[in-house]
Amino acid sequence: MNKRITFITVFLLLSLNAFASHDFLTGTGVVSQGYAGAGSADKDEPSLIFLNPSRISSGDRSRISFGFVLGHKDLRINNNSFEEGDYSIFEGGFIIPFSGKLKDLYFGLALTFPQPSIMYLYSQDPQYPQFINYRNIRRYSIKPALSYRFFGKFAVGAALDVFGDSYGKAKVTIDLANQKTTQSDFIMDQKFTYTPILGCSYDFSEILSVALSYRFENKLNLKIDTNFDMQLLNMNVIEDGQSFFIPAEITLGFVSRPVKNLKLLLDIGYMFFSDMPEQYVIIDIEPSVLFPSVKNTEAKRISAKDVMRVKVGGGYRIFNEKIELRAGYQYFPTSIPDQIYNTNILDSDRHTFAIGSGIHLNDPSGLLSNGLDFNMYFQYHYLTRRSFNKADPLDPYGDYSIGGNIIEGGLGISFSL
Repeated sequence: MNKRITFITVFLLLSLNAFASHDFLTGTGVVSQGYAGAGSADKDEPSLIFLNPSRISSGDRSRISFGFVLGHKDLRINNNSFEEGDYSIFEGGFIIPFSGKLKDLYFGLALTFPQPSIMYLYSQDPQYPQFINYRNIRRYSIKPALSYRFFGKFAVGAALDVFGDSYGKAKVTIDLANQKTTQSDFIMDQKFTYTPILGCSYDFSEILSVALSYRFENKLNLKIDTNFDMQLLNMNVIEDGQSFFIPAEITLGFVSRPVKNLKLLLDIGYMFFSDMPEQYVIIDIEPSVLFPSVKNTEAKRISAKDVMRVKVGGGYRIFNEKIELRAGYQYFPTSIPDQIYNTNILDSDRHTFAIGSGIHLNDPSGLLSNGLDFNMYFQYHYLTRRSFNKADPLDPYGDYSIGGNIIEGGLGISFSL
């Protein structure tokens, strides 16, 4: 019986949204995604608030942008998909410069609306229920920012990353004989949290810009009470713990223009994953024909380590600077140690390859003072194959390997007023 409960607990503890999470790229915008997320020292776009809010004061006029992203993820255990599906994200924002005595002050706002995948349940054996509970229920993010520019070269900025998430109760009825969910009822409420983002930057010349930013830890602890009605078995699972987590990160960014029409970008970020909180669930199984009454409140410490990720990108303008071709690469090492004991937190190194382009069109009507920019990108995320060999040969799950990939593309428009 203890092994059976441990087995259920192991699967429930997969709820950490670390493996192939999109949260570390969401909000960076269609332009910077063409550079694989690099751009903390770039300029003009409202989405740079997430990377470095000081950069919204790098232009001299109002700026508005919109973007839409479509993606497909395929995450695998032992070469079998356990999380596969499509997602979509809408992002946009604006930058407004003040006038008069406040002419060096800028206000910006960036918004991100992810499409959530609330819950996935798998019953692999009708006699022994097994569950993978994968959460990504972040609803939306709003990032207001202020930036002030001194002497036309040095800028400081501050922003708040405000996001809403869901919590509440759910009732799920599962037909074990046919291994399918027959009813799902969710009663979800909204909860909000926020985290500051600070940044500064210096434009040495048209050739080189340097930026430094610090994004504070962002997390939300929620309680979701889910009741599973499975014929003769009734199980209550209270997921009480971390629902959303982004570690604190300090990033040093560079943008260089060594020759005309060429732009090179480099971001080096240090991420404090060692602050990741414990994961835990409460399992309360009522007495039935299949099980006696069982309660479990065991917490699992992740022992994550700090990591450094690197993003590099480049853009080259052709046809009288009307078209920019972009490319980028990001290396994001895993922070999760080998899962050799009773936890199964799934994460592996990620390599992101990106290409993109921007097309600038003049506005003959004169309504848009700086014309209209169409931007697009395509990314491939390769999640390296990683094997876990359990220290205990009697481990209820045993040895396994993970891997996967994500394919993503986005379109956007930007213009100045």
